[in-house]
Order: sequence, then structure tokens, then C-alpha cells
Amino acid sequence: MIKANILFDKTGSGSSEILEVLGINDADIDINHIWQQLRASTKKIIKIIGSTNYDIAVQLYNNGDLEDEYLSIIRYAIALDAFRNYAPLTDLAFTTQGRSFRNDEHNRVPWEWQIDKSDAAMEKSYYAIVNEIIQYIVEDEELEQSDYMLQFSGLFVPDIFEFQKYVHINDSYLLYFMLAPSMMLFEHKEILTRVGSKLEELKKNQDSYIFRLIQNSSVLFAMKDGLKKFSIQLFPQGTMKAGKSDKRSATGYDIESTVNYYDSELKSLLLLIENEIKKSKGIVVERRKINFDSTDGFVTM
Repeated sequence: MIKANILFDKTGSGSSEILEVLGINDADIDINHIWQQLRASTKKIIKIIGSTNYDIAVQLYNNGDLEDEYLSIIRYAIALDAFRNYAPLTDLAFTTQGRSFRNDEHNRVPWEWQIDKSDAAMEKSYYAIVNEIIQYIVEDEELEQSDYMLQFSGLFVPDIFEFQKYVHINDSYLLYFMLAPSMMLFEHKEILTRVGSKLEELKKNQDSYIFRLIQNSSVLFAMKDGLKKFSIQLFPQGTMKAGKSDKRSATGYDIESTVNYYDSELKSLLLLIENEIKKSKGIVVERRKINFDSTDGFVTM
């Protein structure tokens, strides 16, 4: 079980700390009301960056180094995630007559599509700042990558740099790490069943054609699988097919068509992989028959 010190003060000026970090919420928010969300968001960050890296942020906070870049981005990520999960709980007032919209003469109740867009924007911003934290750790010589960040180094696609040879994901380490389990599944489901004990041998021969085919296929499978599992806000615009234009839409993307595209490309690559496996076993691969003969007018014999 993850236990952690929270990077906000519950007893003192905690609410003003959250306002200062985010700059988007009302100053009268009671930090006690959002404390549970802060705890949950803190645990999510620790799971990604590791306890050792988080403890460094705690030390900076206890020393009062609130302007430190590393501490600032971690606090922002935690506060933003906590607030975006807390905000929907305050949209309605819970009264003795049941639930009702909170409203007064100075505030209008937003349309549902406006709330959806606001939620999507906060979610996308959260993913962006978490990615910034990961990138900071990767690039900083004094910080060590966590077990979470190192657990996929044995895959055919062991890091984001190899991944982006096939699909560019705007340097999103977070998205790579979230898609990596799908690539692990692909290796066991589609590659191990085809090559058996030769799997590790294939991984070592990184200059081979079949190695690159497997890499490409792993990436396509991960994209297809990830789009069905995760929020669309994780994925960069360039990886998606545009849907119908609608200013009220929170995404504007055609998820089904995008999944079908990756699936179609994947099937083509799997056929090429099978042909390469057959060649390595000395099996003759039949060439596709061309359906014309010498009687066709466009054929010269």
C-alpha cells in the first residue's frame, strides 16, 4: 500500500496553495473537501515516478523550495488531477428536496457540452504535465527512472524512440508506457505463438527485416488496442482520423475509423511476418496468381 506525504498544507493556507498552483479555481474552496482527491492523485504520481523520486519532491517542499521546477510540475499535476475529479461532485447541490443545480445571479449553469469540453481540456492538460514530469526524470542525470518506467525494456519496442519510428506520438512518454502492456500482449499472442522458442533470438537480430516488421506490428496493435481502452485525450491529433466537425464535440475524432485503419495495416504486416517465418523454415511461399492470360488484349507475349 502506498503511503505518502501530501505536497499541500491541510492545516494552514492549503486552499490558497491550490489556487496559486492552478489559478483556475475559486479561492473559497475548502482544502478539506478536496483532500481525498489530493491523496488519490498523489498515489497515482508515485506509482509512475517511484517513491524515491517523490521523496525528493517532499524534501523540496519541506525546505520551502516552492519555486523549484521539479517540485512545481509535480504539485501542479497532483492539484490538477485532484480538482478535475473533485469538480463534478460540486456541479449539483444536495438538498433535503434532492439534487439541484447550483446557481445564483452571478453564475449561469453551463450547457452539458461546455462541461464536457472543460473536462476534456483539464484531462488533456493533466496528461501533458505528467508526461513533462516523466521527461524531466528521464533527462535529469541526478534522478533515476522508476521500476514502472523500466519494466518494458525487454520488448521489441523497448522505448519511445523505437515506437516513434512507426507512429509519432508527440514524444509522449506517458502514452508509450500506457501502450506498452498492449505490445507485451501482442508479443505473446501473435509472435510467440508463431515463432516459439526463437522469440529471444529474433529480438537479438535487430537489423533483420522481420525484426522491423514485428516492431511495426507491435506499435499498430498497441494503437488499436489503446484507442479501445483509454481516453481519447491521451492521443495526439496526428494519430487520429478527423470526425464530423462540431464545435460542441469534446473530441472531433472518428475513433472507429481510426481503429479500423490500424487494424487493416496490422493484418497486412502479419501476413508479411508469416511469410518471413515460412522462409526461415525453408517453406516455399506461393506468389499471388495474376488473373490474366495471353488472350487478354493488354498482354504482350
